[in-house]
Amino acid sequence: MTDIDRRMIRPTAGVVSDHTHPVPLLRWLTAILLALGIAGAGFGVVGLVVMGIWHGLPLLPVMAMFLVILSLPLVQLAVMHPRVTVYEDGLWLNPVLWRSSWIPWDAIGSVEKHTLIRHVVNKRGKLERDGRLIVAEGLPWPYQIVSGMAGLGWRARAFGIATNAHTDYPALLNAIQHHKRH
Repeated sequence: MTDIDRRMIRPTAGVVSDHTHPVPLLRWLTAILLALGIAGAGFGVVGLVVMGIWHGLPLLPVMAMFLVILSLPLVQLAVMHPRVTVYEDGLWLNPVLWRSSWIPWDAIGSVEKHTLIRHVVNKRGKLERDGRLIVAEGLPWPYQIVSGMAGLGWRARAFGIATNAHTDYPALLNAIQHHKRH
């Protein structure tokens, strides 16, 4: 099944659980700042290329390439911890700044330790901050940036779940681990 086919599939069964950001105002503010940052980088890239061609300065387009590379973490942050709605037949991912994606249970390949957040254990030995990276097939290209920067390889596509980014994190992790391919 292609990426286009997978995006057109809608869940057929009922909602099991919905895992939003614990602080919706923070997610909204992050979305605005990410949109401004990505738009600013886009205008910067276009401006550098146009000015480089207009004035015959070959280093300006090279600087545009570096600006594109420097804006990759903004794209990564926009899709890394999407809102996850668990359905009986898969997951609905709603990232901060990208279109939503449907992931059926059989598309989930593996669950890895989240390498992009700091895992914190309190004095009593209880895990206060935890996270996982879920590698899945059929995700759009921005999820490839998450996977590449997390050390899972630039060919895989992954999204993250974390205690500080999702309500009822243990239930979400349990649902994903229960339904993933073995």
